[in-house]
Amino acid sequence: MKKLLILLFVLLLPICPFASYAEVDGDFYGKIASENVYLFSSPDVNSELFKLPYSYFVKINDITDDYYQVTYKDLTGYVLKNSVRLMEGTPSSPYLNTTFSIFTSYSLYEQPNTNSSAYCELSENQTLTYYGTTAGELVSDKSDIWYYASVNDNGTIYHGYIYSEVANSLPSIVINNEEFKEVDESALTNSTPEFNSLSTGTKVLLIIAILVPSAFILFFLIKPNKLNKKTKPEKKIRKVHHGDYFEFDDSDL
Repeated sequence: MKKLLILLFVLLLPICPFASYAEVDGDFYGKIASENVYLFSSPDVNSELFKLPYSYFVKINDITDDYYQVTYKDLTGYVLKNSVRLMEGTPSSPYLNTTFSIFTSYSLYEQPNTNSSAYCELSENQTLTYYGTTAGELVSDKSDIWYYASVNDNGTIYHGYIYSEVANSLPSIVINNEEFKEVDESALTNSTPEFNSLSTGTKVLLIIAILVPSAFILFFLIKPNKLNKKTKPEKKIRKVHHGDYFEFDDSDL
């Protein structure tokens, strides 16, 4: 059992740094590069929440394969790496701050369709905070656009979807012209590239380079040390012949 624990420790210790995601070192933001950049709830294109407002920013937190983990307003989510321009600096207005009201009572839904669960019931002229848009159920013949929004309902903050056709017109969205020094991904961690971002060949060579020395160390740690094991020479017992009988030498017993 002790040898097994040593084996696991020696083999896994050099690989542990590669088991975690890369953490961003410093303040970096991603500028939304087009009109169709989605915020995802997980690093999966099938988990889209809404389209982020063009020209605004997300704060970069971590690197996860082809995604950045980001913050937008009070939400944490993911964006595809190629959908934002990395910039070093802190914008004065990184997020779009706008609200809208609804002209009739309606529900705030968990998904952009009326068959999903409702978080709360909204009253006529209630004000919501706008985050972005997404396509959903075509409730009427007018549009399939839903707004992702938040609302304070009796002290509780809810985030969800509301059909755009029950909302009063959104205020005009002003383009954010803030620009900073554009950087590449290597600047985020100020270190060597993340293991997951390396090519398959490089990964294999790196693993071999780690495991071969580890195997040698392991061998010398757990192999029997035969040199230190001194075998006792077999003691010969002398017999003294006395006529017709033998007598053992007392000094040999």
